[in-house]
Amino acid sequence: MAKPTLEGLPTELLILILLEIPDLVSLKSIVLSSPIFHQAYLTVRLEALSGIVKDQWGVLLGDAIAATRSRGLQFANHKQEAIAILDTWRRKEEIRDLALGSSIPIDELNNLEEIFNLFYLHKVFHFFLQEYDMKAPRPPWISNDQWEHSILPMNLSDTEKHRFIRALCRLQIYANVFSEYEHTTMTAENKWNSWGGCGKNGSHHLYKEGYRLFFGAMPPWEFQEIGCLWAFFTTMFDHIYKEISVGLHDLVEKHMTTDPEYAWQRPYFELLPDDIMPPWWNGVDRLSNVELIWKFSNSLALLGPDFVYRLLHGTPLIQRDMVMLNGNEDLLRIFPDMYLQEEWMVPFIYPADRHAVQDYEQLWSTLPSIEQPNLGWKQVHVMPETPEQTFEEAIDVECPRKSVWRWGYAIFDDERLTAWKAPLMEFRLGNEPEFAV
Repeated sequence: MAKPTLEGLPTELLILILLEIPDLVSLKSIVLSSPIFHQAYLTVRLEALSGIVKDQWGVLLGDAIAATRSRGLQFANHKQEAIAILDTWRRKEEIRDLALGSSIPIDELNNLEEIFNLFYLHKVFHFFLQEYDMKAPRPPWISNDQWEHSILPMNLSDTEKHRFIRALCRLQIYANVFSEYEHTTMTAENKWNSWGGCGKNGSHHLYKEGYRLFFGAMPPWEFQEIGCLWAFFTTMFDHIYKEISVGLHDLVEKHMTTDPEYAWQRPYFELLPDDIMPPWWNGVDRLSNVELIWKFSNSLALLGPDFVYRLLHGTPLIQRDMVMLNGNEDLLRIFPDMYLQEEWMVPFIYPADRHAVQDYEQLWSTLPSIEQPNLGWKQVHVMPETPEQTFEEAIDVECPRKSVWRWGYAIFDDERLTAWKAPLMEFRLGNEPEFAV
């Protein structure tokens, strides 16, 4: 008697087996192992892949979907579509709980393309998670030797990983909706103009309306988490700048005339042959200005995780063009791209408005750890003057900025910050203390 095999099972059972496979690698292995399994897989491909995606993202699925569906919906040019995405994103739990219909369903994946976009985004985010675990920027009160040899790698907790991935989702949404579009070519018109962004094309009111829907819908510590990730991204480009600088000097040395009569031409990129001319604009159009690219990090990080991932993994030529086409030395190009005023965040809107109570600390004690603020945020921002104050009245919404975001104060667990003896109170009200280490 022939030995029974899985392939001999009825198709219905094969389908049930496929729908229980928890990860993409295992699914691919079993599907490619047999034509019978492959045929069964084709009948439930969307359902099987959708199940794996949902398991990968867990409670952050709604954020991840918004991060993919908002691509190309810059607020200044696609206001109504962007509002629909942001409104569905912030109301995702309400929509799910009430089983409301929606023209942009938040939990159901529309097609294979969307599923593969979510697989890709998951890969991108976990690359950054691994980078952060190994290369998180050093807090200023810890010595470099201690940081490198006693603390790294971080071995982030599940809660810290959740904060990190949540912040990446939000930063990608922000980049899609509020940041400048990625430039892939240089035109005669924009060579002589610095990049503008949504705010330059729109208005103060336009920003306020969009920011209220985005930042007003999240607890303020989640805004600071996003800032921590943006600041981390700004630390990742120096090796690329160095290679670009060397490459541009080599290009001029090899292809520009050495005739003293035409020496004035040598520094100018526009006088290079067309087939090797790098993209340039009025900020960096000659060798003497190449050092300005070291000031591009703020603007490049604003373009979001997907852009930064592709930049880090590009060939040297691709990296050069991405930096030259999209970088901006404007020191005001920070996160957010326009200064976030307090009235653009408070009063909070749903779902962040549940925190707008007097007994906010009691409320926090009832929440899962992933929904609570960490010690870093509480000590820097919560400054009640009277017991009768509501949460919105007792906090400093806006501070701090890049210097504190850089070491991730809103990402780490209380136990880690306590073990590091983090002098959190010294960072209140935008203070930037100096430490001798």
